[in-house]
Amino acid sequence: MIKLNPSKMPPLPILVTSLSVSAALLGDAMLYVVMPSRPELWHLTIVQVGILLSINRLVRLVTNPLSSVFVERYGVYTPFRISLLSSLGVLAAYAFSKNFIILVLARLLWGTCWSVLRLVSQWVASDQSTKENIGLNLSSNASIIRIGSVGGAVFGGLLSDYLGYEVAFMLFGMFTLIGFFIWIRKSGYQHREQLIKKGRKATEFIGVLKDSNVLILSIASMLAGLVFSGLIGATLGHFLRYKYGLDFDLILITLGVATVTGFALGMKSCAEVFVGPFGGYFSDKYGRYKTLVLSSAFTSIGLIGLGNLDSLLGIFSILILVFVMGVMLMMQLLTLVGIVANDESRSQVFSVYNTFQDFGSALGPLVGLSLITANLLSMVYSISGVCLFLLISGTCLFLNKRRPTSLETT
Repeated sequence: MIKLNPSKMPPLPILVTSLSVSAALLGDAMLYVVMPSRPELWHLTIVQVGILLSINRLVRLVTNPLSSVFVERYGVYTPFRISLLSSLGVLAAYAFSKNFIILVLARLLWGTCWSVLRLVSQWVASDQSTKENIGLNLSSNASIIRIGSVGGAVFGGLLSDYLGYEVAFMLFGMFTLIGFFIWIRKSGYQHREQLIKKGRKATEFIGVLKDSNVLILSIASMLAGLVFSGLIGATLGHFLRYKYGLDFDLILITLGVATVTGFALGMKSCAEVFVGPFGGYFSDKYGRYKTLVLSSAFTSIGLIGLGNLDSLLGIFSILILVFVMGVMLMMQLLTLVGIVANDESRSQVFSVYNTFQDFGSALGPLVGLSLITANLLSMVYSISGVCLFLLISGTCLFLNKRRPTSLETT
């Protein structure tokens, strides 16, 4: 058994695992920046872009439970290595293929890889933790992984505009390969025994949907995933190009639309890294339902404003509001899921929650980019903002009415 690190810093296995996953995430984050704003680079229509940005999440509806079974039966070392190496093939397809079918296959493969990489990173963080430091370790794992989202969005757009997207994907592949070798040498999981001799069935988690609290929270998670991970991430580049064109003439420099989109989506990832702990603080101090409703209200106001502003400064200001309040909202939903889950069903409850969120994230690009082609651009964000507020408010009313004992103080 690996000895736990008693210090406040996360143990080395968590750090190297999180950094390896973060490196593998660089190319995916870049794709969301460059492909919607420059679909002609791959000879794609905007509808095809929507399919490509959605299909990796759709496949996770199947691969999430399957990856859990695979890891429980074979441990973390082999599945993690295979997934990291497979992600290199995905990056090669992004860089060199303009064939839509090959890109579809690459996105399906990436969705499968991400199911394993996310699960293993959570598994390692839990395995290296005690009940006194599991919160620190899990949150550190999530924050480090999101560095890949920030780096891929910001530097991916910049490298694509000035060096070419092929070069950017190859550079990110080098980081992934470095992460692969570091994890092999430093993770400490090379010679771990099989963690669970007999994995549970992949379909067991479906039974938790009989709990109406889990079901309503999962549905809320699905819409939140649709808006934040799918809709905004996939359509923002096309939204900015539609309003301002391919180039942005600032005071001293001219930036390409991919670079500006990268900085904008980088703000979203920064909010996920830094705002999350504050969401928990406000939730504990002012109540989970109040914080959830207020964060959804401000998010909705921001989304409505986003679809109707013309000023670039105004759009970026609204985006900051949407990203900060959106992270607060997601933190409240995740906290409530943790409260309604008991010890026996916790893994299945989170599996259901993540799967619903992935489904919403998959629908986002399809819905958003399809509406864009129908010249409904200004309505996309406004309608999603109103729907989000109504569903979150309904969720709070439902949970408050059925309030279990564990939620009495919220």
